[in-house]
Amino acid sequence: MPSSELLAKYADVAIRVGIGLSPGDRLLISSPLAAVEFTRVLVEQAYEAGALNVDVFWSDEAVSRARYKRGGAGASEVVSSAAHAQLAAYEAGDLFLYVSANDPNALAGIDSALVASFEKVNGTALEELTRARGTMQRAWSVVAAPTEAWARTVFPDESTEDAVEQLWTAIFRACRADQADPVAAWQAHVSDLTARGRYLSGRGYTGLRYQAPGTDLTLGLPDNTLWLGGNAGGTFVPNIPTEEVFAAPHRMVGEGAVSATKPLSLFGNLIEGFSFEVSGGKIVEATAEKGQETLDRLLETDEGSVRFGETAMVPMSSAVAKERLVWNNTLYDENDGCHIAIGRAYPICVEGGTTMSPDELEAAGLNLSTTHVDFVVGSPELDVFGVLPSGGEEPIITGGEWGFPA
Repeated sequence: MPSSELLAKYADVAIRVGIGLSPGDRLLISSPLAAVEFTRVLVEQAYEAGALNVDVFWSDEAVSRARYKRGGAGASEVVSSAAHAQLAAYEAGDLFLYVSANDPNALAGIDSALVASFEKVNGTALEELTRARGTMQRAWSVVAAPTEAWARTVFPDESTEDAVEQLWTAIFRACRADQADPVAAWQAHVSDLTARGRYLSGRGYTGLRYQAPGTDLTLGLPDNTLWLGGNAGGTFVPNIPTEEVFAAPHRMVGEGAVSATKPLSLFGNLIEGFSFEVSGGKIVEATAEKGQETLDRLLETDEGSVRFGETAMVPMSSAVAKERLVWNNTLYDENDGCHIAIGRAYPICVEGGTTMSPDELEAAGLNLSTTHVDFVVGSPELDVFGVLPSGGEEPIITGGEWGFPA
């Protein structure tokens, strides 16, 4: 484990920046057993920041694997007690902090249909909480901690001990926890992302055009699109780290082809070398060099899982991308380059969206789904252009970097 000082700084970022915890707040931390030591530091820092109550929901990948291997279809079609407990915590006013500390291959060999079924059933049950998160009405954040299994996939040529140490070091740098005043560094970073979001919102783009090897894609944008970044206009930062400025594409407008530039860890399996053909905003063909079955299961989740819910701009010079790693963890890989999300759109991405009904959101062009899965398309060869109402174009991303000043 790293020094107690660095762990405390990192935990402080998660509590004070990620959750934006205030004295008197209640906090629920969801964490795997593999991250027990770091989670204990999070609890200490939360109480130090004035939390009234902190609880932890523990999970274990071996227990999850047993559900699918031994429980059969029935065990994948129930609303878990953990989901019920999350809803109870939501009703009690808790804020939510999720610790990502997983083995990217934890469910290798498991029927992905069982995993997809469980995720869909429980995602539906948690719809009220999901909407509160998507409208920024309830603070939530995700932060990561290395595990031996995860670290070995990132640094396969190192010993387990060295791999874990190197992954901790990379995480501290990517999350600015190694700086003298990490919270101040984050405040400056969030300010920059907010300014870029404000600029893009003011341009009134009607669409986007992506161009890169293996990618030639156009996406429409809803009327009154809002671009957001950092704290997404709220008082907390949903992802630690975050390097993106994002919007929601129009669910019915999209044509062309797009190729992922990073593997995707999904349902405990890695999907690699995958691409999509898109027509009328819908994924009409999906191919993967590895993990085809898992990818197919994702697209079969519901009607909205074959359409896009997010488009996010991330420069290749970001603190995460500077590490030059294949993270095999969506939280980090999505902040390593520009990405697009399959599934649910965030209501905050259109003016007035937080007060719209699901039917109104859909009519405005935002996608509805029980899933939201990001995949990376960014590279030093990617160009993204904003399409103006006049039909002209101007650069947003050029050669993987911002195409406009802050």
